[in-house]
Amino acid sequence: MGSLFDVLRDKSNPKPQYLEYLEMSRKYNSDIIHMKVLGDRTIILNSAKAANELLEKRSVIYSSRPPMPMIVDLLGWDWNTAFIPYSESWRTHRRTFSHYFMSRKVHEYHPIQRKEVLRLLKNLLNNPVNIREHARTYSGAIIVRITYGITLEKYMTYYSELAHHTMESFVEAGNHGVFMVDYFPLLKYIPSWFPGATFKQKAKVWAKVVSNFNEIPWKNAKTFIASGDAVPCIATDGLEKFSSQLDEMEEVLKNVCGTAYIAGEDTTSSLMLSIIVALVCYPEIQKKAQAELDTVVGQGRLPDFSDRKRLPYIECILKETQRMWPIVPLGVDHYSISDDIYEGYFIPKGTTIVGNTWAILHDKTIYDDPMTFKPERFLEQFGKQCPPDPLHSFGFGRRICPGRYLALDNSWIMMACILAAFTIKKALDINGNEIEVTIQHTYGAISVYPIPYYLVIQCPSDVDSLQDLHKLSIFWKPVLQSSFSEK
Repeated sequence: MGSLFDVLRDKSNPKPQYLEYLEMSRKYNSDIIHMKVLGDRTIILNSAKAANELLEKRSVIYSSRPPMPMIVDLLGWDWNTAFIPYSESWRTHRRTFSHYFMSRKVHEYHPIQRKEVLRLLKNLLNNPVNIREHARTYSGAIIVRITYGITLEKYMTYYSELAHHTMESFVEAGNHGVFMVDYFPLLKYIPSWFPGATFKQKAKVWAKVVSNFNEIPWKNAKTFIASGDAVPCIATDGLEKFSSQLDEMEEVLKNVCGTAYIAGEDTTSSLMLSIIVALVCYPEIQKKAQAELDTVVGQGRLPDFSDRKRLPYIECILKETQRMWPIVPLGVDHYSISDDIYEGYFIPKGTTIVGNTWAILHDKTIYDDPMTFKPERFLEQFGKQCPPDPLHSFGFGRRICPGRYLALDNSWIMMACILAAFTIKKALDINGNEIEVTIQHTYGAISVYPIPYYLVIQCPSDVDSLQDLHKLSIFWKPVLQSSFSEK
């Protein structure tokens, strides 16, 4: 009744699940691995070829989600759009979500991102040690403002902590088969005091946090609306837009806001922290990016979204970080809704399909020297064919993350502005020696954070105070040309 990791993982030499699957693929000389536990069938796809053929080209078959006794039934994640089975309900949720986060929509949130990235720079200048918390505060402030219109710091701090504790449950239980109840659903009915039922005790604690996360921010947003103190956001826009359909749409809107918030908080901050780790571990890459900024933007202002197309190397760093350290290494499980055959293999209806994102993005036949961090692999040059963009880091087919455009915008403006304002270096010990940064991420359904590290944030001579940062950012006009105007 424990974790499947106890079976798969050599405790003397622990490895993440995506590496276990990749080694199994090499051992059996097949990019498709089949596992059967208590009648539960799971197929792991360890190549882009197999993932594209099944999850992209045949998405009509493979776009559902498997039964998730632990994460959905016991923890109560059924409100999250990512876990809703392929159905009319999912299509309604997805359509509503995409309306607010499609590529041609997210530019409306740029003023919010400008405001928060400036706060991030100030926080780094004042307290450079607490980088992890600053990253969470940055990503959380942006998404909670967009979804619920929250601008007061006391609410942001509370919601950030709530999101962090909620995500802990997914990190621990999100991968199919982590707990044996995923393979033997009847276990969910045994009492929590039963020997071996520690998963029920964990679920009871996690379920309360998960429920609070989806309910409390929405109730508070409605309270602000009723009192006339609400700031324009997705909640206010959606409740007004669907005022005549609230019986059926309010739950959808609440779920969409909750899904966006949980995805935009921890996963985005994880990507940003990985970027920072890359910059400090590869100082030559950091210098090259700063040289590009000096040439294109100059030293009299901070970079803006309008500069993005003229900063290709910084864009390449963002892509290479996604490839090197995908936030969700095994994606979210897919599920076949009808029988299928692939290269002679029969795949019955009701099979869980796992896309090994990490393996795909480290395939040496696609990405030369895949274990080396090389942003220039994505740099377009005459006569050179670039490898495919690492879009699989956001999922597959019809279930690809619809919030990816906002996440990439958040990460890009953060990286560009940090590079413009600071130089990031390894910290020194008491003997003056550099403290090495470990490029290793935590295990779980989400590679949430790099292992803790110690860095030094160094300001160039022309950026050594908050006043100087204000001068660099003064050209930004915090005005939104949309209904999402600042209050």
